[in-house]
Amino acid sequence: MTTVILQARINSTRLPHKALKGIGGKPLVVRAMESLLRIPADHYVLACDPASVVPFTPLASSCGFTLISGSPDNVLERFCSVIRALDSKIVIRATADNPFVFADAAQAALARFLQLSEEEEGISYFGFDGLPYGAGVEIINAQDLLDAASKTDSSYDREHVGPALYNHTNRYRCIREAAPPQWYEPSVQISVDTAEDLQRVCTMAHYLNQHKIPLPASSINIFAAWKYAVTKIIFAPAVGPGKGSGHRIRAQELIRALRTNYQVSLVITDPAEYDSIPADLKHLTVCTLPASASLVVSDPFRSTKKEMKTLRLLSTVVALDDGGFGRDRADYYIDTIPSLPSARWKFSQGNPWKAKSSFPHANCQDAAFLPLPTRRRDTPVSTIKTVLVVAGGCNEAALARPVAKAAATIFSQVTVIDPANTPATGGYTVIGLVENLREKLADYDLIITHYGLTAFEALAAGCRVILFSPTRYHWLLGKNAGFSVLKRRNVSVSALKKIVTRGISVPSIITPTTKSRDLAALLARLTHGRTLHCPLCDADNPTVIYRQETRTVAVCQSCKITYTCFETGRETSYNHAYFFEEYFSQYGKTYLDDFDSIKNMGVKRMAVIQKIRNCLFSTLPEDDLLLLDIGCAYGPFLSAAKDAGWKPMGTDVSEEAIHWVKNELGFPAVQSAFPAFNRNLLPESKKFAAVTLWYVIEHFEDLETVFEKIREILLPGGILAFSTPSGSGVSARTAHHRFLNQSPADHFTIWKPSLVRRQLELYGFRVIKIVSTGHHPERFPRSTRVKHNSFGWKIRLAISRLFRLGDTFEVYAIKRGTLEDAL
Repeated sequence: MTTVILQARINSTRLPHKALKGIGGKPLVVRAMESLLRIPADHYVLACDPASVVPFTPLASSCGFTLISGSPDNVLERFCSVIRALDSKIVIRATADNPFVFADAAQAALARFLQLSEEEEGISYFGFDGLPYGAGVEIINAQDLLDAASKTDSSYDREHVGPALYNHTNRYRCIREAAPPQWYEPSVQISVDTAEDLQRVCTMAHYLNQHKIPLPASSINIFAAWKYAVTKIIFAPAVGPGKGSGHRIRAQELIRALRTNYQVSLVITDPAEYDSIPADLKHLTVCTLPASASLVVSDPFRSTKKEMKTLRLLSTVVALDDGGFGRDRADYYIDTIPSLPSARWKFSQGNPWKAKSSFPHANCQDAAFLPLPTRRRDTPVSTIKTVLVVAGGCNEAALARPVAKAAATIFSQVTVIDPANTPATGGYTVIGLVENLREKLADYDLIITHYGLTAFEALAAGCRVILFSPTRYHWLLGKNAGFSVLKRRNVSVSALKKIVTRGISVPSIITPTTKSRDLAALLARLTHGRTLHCPLCDADNPTVIYRQETRTVAVCQSCKITYTCFETGRETSYNHAYFFEEYFSQYGKTYLDDFDSIKNMGVKRMAVIQKIRNCLFSTLPEDDLLLLDIGCAYGPFLSAAKDAGWKPMGTDVSEEAIHWVKNELGFPAVQSAFPAFNRNLLPESKKFAAVTLWYVIEHFEDLETVFEKIREILLPGGILAFSTPSGSGVSARTAHHRFLNQSPADHFTIWKPSLVRRQLELYGFRVIKIVSTGHHPERFPRSTRVKHNSFGWKIRLAISRLFRLGDTFEVYAIKRGTLEDAL
């Protein structure tokens, strides 16, 4: 006899009467009952306190639930009274806080409970760990719950029911297992406890209704609704005098593409621009930045560092076509049209002494992200007959008509777009603003415009393009992109004839065969990205030094470590392929094939550790020479440590590697992601004399917890040793961008020998020795013809060692304190 028991009360503390709050047109408690009805059971009961009977009775009846009331304070007794009344054998416990219970996960939990119940020991309690908070139920043996109620005197047990069993595992067999992968999302919150929670689930219900998905919904649809509810994308385009209309129009198009699956807002700070917002987007338009967001899409003309700093306080910032100095502070930067290299821009602003400095490259640089026209010319332009002059949606520099007048003296059919739309006086035709202009461009042979979206749309349409220049900045942008450009405000007939006579330049950035890429899809993908504080000191003051499509790399201005400050799309699995196929592709052999050579490196490292040990731990008994190798892989260093007389133990995230270490090498080892640590590795009251991490430390995104855990398990005066790629080796110095580009995606930090002493001091470690390794004389400049072991090669090797130019290095440090402190 299986009974679903939903506990509820009217007088909730943090959100009064929340059980009656509406979610998609029905009370919360009704939504919870409807979700539970999908779980097969013999009885469905709403167990409440006496104060809730009147409002809950009609609701329970409408859902087919039996209402039973009981003690307002002793919820456990309420459950017992139901069990006695219905002679229940299995109880499925749920609470009215949860309107989106996963019925499929509940059925799987019940099946697992029944499976475990058939074992000789039986089971008292079962539940899944890692489900979204509010998605799960508890499966309980009814008779064991009655027994527990008779024995407990804990008010906590009586209030929360389940603890009466799982807080007394000496009497009851209670099991919690990790939820299956399709439901494992412990960070997701779909329960209702506060007004904010209620707003979130109401937004989820709205999403489901918009997509015509009835409640109760499947777990897949609930995940999609939660994603919609918590993902808020803010668009902040440039608006106002001198900034054109292209930024705002692009933001509107992106909002239309994203609003189905994401909450989106358009920030328009200039009231004069509000009237130009289309009717279907006015309800999504706000005049000030909201307090928080999941992603801020900045589409400025030229941002300042101060403006970008303000946006970064809200969330991750993606900058589009930003020509200002604020773009180097954006978490992610996309160039859809070529921007001006900063050295030339600074020079043009009268700062030639700064001309060597430059912004990092964009994370993603592709003109195909522009909203290109679908209608394009069938044949290339051979003779120019029809000309269109367009100066954006505002024509603020008032150059459109002078340019059209000059063009009319050369070409027979000249049309100019002018918002004023007043009659023409110079042999050309005037028209007003054209809706969806990009699809009309193919009707013309030549487009004369300034640097902006229309210029590139015209290239895609197959037109010839000449640019005029409202400012010197526009002239620099156009020349840099390869256009034929009239100098600033020079719209004379002679200047235009000179360009036509010499031949109009046709940039290859976009051609009529260019296929559009989906910018909205890229922004949707970036909502899954993560902005990271410094892994070492947790500061958030990065200076960006490099960008690539999946991450942004910066230097922390507090501790000076190089780290990944933004990442997206990282998927690294330390499985069989990582140690075999991937390792083979890099080194020409598998990890196990390379076991002996890796062990030989371990022997050299142990020699250094032994010297430090002889100075610090000469009196320490050999039985206490415990060593933990974090990221031990298949154990070559453990084997070297064993040969040196130490007692090695290992930990690694790879299940296969740990199985090898334990069964083939016979060393103690556990599968875990450090700093999660299994205390069973250590004998009681013991600590490690050494902790090592060989090419592992760069994989941690939170070094603070790593070093704190190492200090906790390490003896005072104990040895910390690690190796890592060097950010000041010959490869990093001679080809810095290539070095960063080739740095693996799962490396969060890049260390430098010159900085490591100060950085480890932050966590109470004193560096004893630094060893520069991985020397490559052939990577020195002009060394391509230097033969191995020649005199020139040996000179370069000596220089590399002297100045620590190896591409990797090893650090040997001790925990501050003495052994006597621990005795």
